[in-house]
Amino acid sequence: MKKIYHLLAFSLFIQISAFAQPADGNTPAALLKSGDEQIEKGQYYNALDQYEKAYKALKEKDIAIKIARTHFLLRDYARASNFYNRVLARDKNNTYFEERFNFAKALKMNGNTTEAAAEFNKYIESGADPNLKEMAKKELAGIELMGSMKENLVLKIKNAGKQINTPESQASPALNTEGALYYGTIDYKTAEGKEEKADRIFSKLVTSNFTEGKGWSKPTELPETINRPGYHTSNVSFSKDGNTMYYTRTVSDGGMSKESKIYASTQTGSGWSPALEVTGVNGNYLAKHPVEGELFGNKVLFFSANIEGGKGGFDIYYANKTGEGEFATPLPLSDINSAGNEETPYYVDGKLYFSSDGWPGFGGYDVFSSKWNGSSWELPMNLGAPVNTTADDLYFKIDEFGNKGFLVSNRPDPESKSLKSKTCCDDIYTIEKRKLIIELLSTIKDEAGKPIKGATVQLIEMASGKDGQIESKTNLDVKPLSFLLDKDKAYKAIATKDGYFPQEISLNTVGVVEDQTINRDFVLKSMPPESDVDIISINEAIRLNNIYYNFDDDKILPDAIKDLSALRDIMKQYPDMVIELGSHTDSRGDDNYNQKLSLRRANSAKRWLVNTGGIASDRIVTKGYGESEILNDCANGVDCNDDEHRLNRRTEFKIIAGPTTIEVKKQVIDKKAKPSKKG
Repeated sequence: MKKIYHLLAFSLFIQISAFAQPADGNTPAALLKSGDEQIEKGQYYNALDQYEKAYKALKEKDIAIKIARTHFLLRDYARASNFYNRVLARDKNNTYFEERFNFAKALKMNGNTTEAAAEFNKYIESGADPNLKEMAKKELAGIELMGSMKENLVLKIKNAGKQINTPESQASPALNTEGALYYGTIDYKTAEGKEEKADRIFSKLVTSNFTEGKGWSKPTELPETINRPGYHTSNVSFSKDGNTMYYTRTVSDGGMSKESKIYASTQTGSGWSPALEVTGVNGNYLAKHPVEGELFGNKVLFFSANIEGGKGGFDIYYANKTGEGEFATPLPLSDINSAGNEETPYYVDGKLYFSSDGWPGFGGYDVFSSKWNGSSWELPMNLGAPVNTTADDLYFKIDEFGNKGFLVSNRPDPESKSLKSKTCCDDIYTIEKRKLIIELLSTIKDEAGKPIKGATVQLIEMASGKDGQIESKTNLDVKPLSFLLDKDKAYKAIATKDGYFPQEISLNTVGVVEDQTINRDFVLKSMPPESDVDIISINEAIRLNNIYYNFDDDKILPDAIKDLSALRDIMKQYPDMVIELGSHTDSRGDDNYNQKLSLRRANSAKRWLVNTGGIASDRIVTKGYGESEILNDCANGVDCNDDEHRLNRRTEFKIIAGPTTIEVKKQVIDKKAKPSKKG
């Protein structure tokens, strides 16, 4: 697989609008050639489009593998693993065995660690590339680390919000001495709200201020003396005294960086001075992520670069400061650099934080720390959860007291509005040290006292007597599930598992003033084998099996009345229940059109419930998911028959407020029913 580097944290997304679709022939051979050329240019979305068109015509496994690789480059791990599996599950002759490493990596970054471990072990046993075998061993060590490390309960990580994060990617958050946030972003709209022309889209440095009670202000761009036209400007940091701002300017060709150099500006009475290229650290290589620190009693500049002769793709270097904007010849941090990539260094109080994909980790890039002992760097330590996830985690920065900081990640997050897939784009997250740690530990057992695997606990925060934020965890082993609670809050927790009656408990943290662990066990009673009852839990999507539509239409058809009537009766039985009514399409057709069509369909079902069923409008929230939640492998470009596509054309409901569980007769709504063949 072609290695993808974070030349900019958002380099992939410059291509989306900045470059037009290639004007090639439409024969399969021409499409494949064009796709390969787009890959070489770093234009992965363009390449994906060409490959999908070729696959639709030829249905060849070689093309499916190209699509899988491209999805991985685009950090769409779910679709990458689906396409790999589509080929490898039927590869009885092991024609594509060498792709199993990439398949395992995609599985791991999609959070499927058990399946990933099995694939890594297969490659270690029979793979041909000794380097990949060593990498597979490193990945297995990371999976083992995930199972052994306890989550750091002290740190609370939260999405910085829509004022800071756009659907595109953000990078390099840094606070100046006055508390203003500076960061790099790419946004396709100007300050006046007009869309930029394609050839004028560049990453820029912006700044925002935080006000208690109001949050972050609308970001403002730094002047052109910093954000030079025609360059991507990012990777900002400040000297300890706040008088010097470091950053990078990058020239790209397509989606690839041709040049990346470090610049500095100094504080003046009227703002920042014009950019000055620093001396000593730039060269015939890509230099990025500058940050000041100390080493051997001297001020130094740490940075990441792909200097020839290094250990990996990008290594971390340091250079002694010899004057304002002047540095000595850079030297590598041999104790920290690996055969992979080390990036986004940050130094504070004798400790260096950095991100790496070369040390054993949870996902792609994990955050590590290493302490300087006066003569060398200690063995890098993985920071663990919640800092690290199975996705990419970069730009970790924390203050000298460990109280507040920032992180950049493409982790799946309900608050993230990523432009393409759930993991395509990077958001900025805030880090805050908890002053009080209240932990809920819950073990789920059966009536005989034996722990139950595969049970789910939902923790629901009660706000003014109503259901608030929901956190859900499923135990894959017999270890207790752990939840963090906020002080002076009321909660209810519900444990569920198929074949058992649910159990609900209430608890609160009112009056808790010291760190505390609350142990609450659940004992679930088995349902009798002949039970005709299904238990539906809050936030559980239940398919309404008979609601279907004609192609490209949103009108309710007669057979849908059965399910709508059943749902109406349930809502009347539980008068405080509020539901989300969501509609999904298959992957055929335009993504944006499908999203709008699915919303129209959900609204049609709501109109029936309100106008005919007599249900209050405010008890039904509609949502159009389009093709964003495909249940099988039938994503864009995949050859599926209509029965396979039909599985994805569905309408679902889920409880979002009111009762945490309800009992429903199976003959009314069977949540295990097979999809209708009419939809």
